[in-house]
Amino acid sequence: MRRIYIESILGVCLCFLASLALYEVIVFKFNTDDEIVLAQYEAEAFQQVIDGIAVSQGVESAEKALAHYAQGSKNVLTIYQEQDEKPQFVKGYRQDFPLKQAFLDYDELWLTLTVGNNWYRISPDIDQQVYQHIDLEDSLIWLFFVCGFVLYSFCHLFIIFRRVKQLEQATIHFSKGDFSYRVDTSNGATLGRLNHAFNHMADKVSQLIDANRSLTNAIAHEMRTPIFRIQWQADLLRETPMSDQQRAKLDSIVEDTEEMEMMVDELLYYARLDSGRCQLTLETIAVEPFITDLIARWQSETKLQLGVKWRCAYAEQSSIALIADRRLFKRALENLVRNAFKYASSQIVIELVENERQQLGIAVHDDGPGVPFEQREHLFEPFYVGNKARNKTQSGHGLGLSIVDKICIQHDAHVEVADSPLLGGAMFTMTFNFVTE
Repeated sequence: MRRIYIESILGVCLCFLASLALYEVIVFKFNTDDEIVLAQYEAEAFQQVIDGIAVSQGVESAEKALAHYAQGSKNVLTIYQEQDEKPQFVKGYRQDFPLKQAFLDYDELWLTLTVGNNWYRISPDIDQQVYQHIDLEDSLIWLFFVCGFVLYSFCHLFIIFRRVKQLEQATIHFSKGDFSYRVDTSNGATLGRLNHAFNHMADKVSQLIDANRSLTNAIAHEMRTPIFRIQWQADLLRETPMSDQQRAKLDSIVEDTEEMEMMVDELLYYARLDSGRCQLTLETIAVEPFITDLIARWQSETKLQLGVKWRCAYAEQSSIALIADRRLFKRALENLVRNAFKYASSQIVIELVENERQQLGIAVHDDGPGVPFEQREHLFEPFYVGNKARNKTQSGHGLGLSIVDKICIQHDAHVEVADSPLLGGAMFTMTFNFVTE
């Protein structure tokens, strides 16, 4: 927005300067300046009056009249004798216009008399206070004009900037999942029809998203019934005599239904987070004992080596706590760790790093193959599976990391993936604001 504002100001100023330049060219280059023509007529008439005095009363009387005129009009009279060196443009003018006996050079009047060969220059006496005031007033006119133009431009663009800022805020709310946000459509806040068009678009997008959420939620709920029926019938079949081959196929069916049930549970959980219907129950969570308890439980479920590493430079690790929903925070961390279970070769490390901005980074490192760079920007999208060649047991359904991302957003936190500097595999980092107890 700041760039647009600056570009608009510069654009208006350039248009203004271009208009002045165009006026200068059209009026003074391609047309005759009537003011200069009129001033030339006055100069020639004045020369004729002085020349008449010289003819009738002599050159000395004419020069006295010129001196009296110059003194009275706050000008300076300079007399060039015949032998004096005259400016080059005077010589050139005499050659081009030999019959002219008076001409103007900007604000200077040059004239000669039919009697004698002297040249007379009448020029403003810049030491006179009246000319200094005139120069100051001319400068002030431009100063006030330019300042007024710039002030108007700033005020006008500020109003536009403020109205565009409202649209920018609306897009930010939309990007954070607040689809109920609308921009003001009153006369003092609109930017043409853009506000109404934005609200219309927001209504349509909100309706589509609500319909999609409702459909997803309904499908997930409806799938529970047939899954339950299959599981119930499979349990009944277990009680009937069957061969080992039939029992193996039945076990495979049950395993598939359990996988479907797990996917439905994750889908419903994601839909609840995405819809904003999951209310946060915030509490103060002491991070050190919380992590220690979870690691002990996870270690009992895997043969992988689990470890924890603290890096604290500004606060004691025992005093660091988070204001978060305990259940959701546990779910997010557990999803990252269980994701590492799938790909780690032998070791997983949970690293907790505190920085000067009162933020705690919780990084889950593994010594697996890592995540290719081209897959990272899509990794937190729902149903995205990076390596489709992997089996479902390893790659999952593509909802676990999406759930982590949604939980972080609800806590004003963020999650990212990078290469692990500790173990060489992947590193998933959640960054939360923390407090000290």
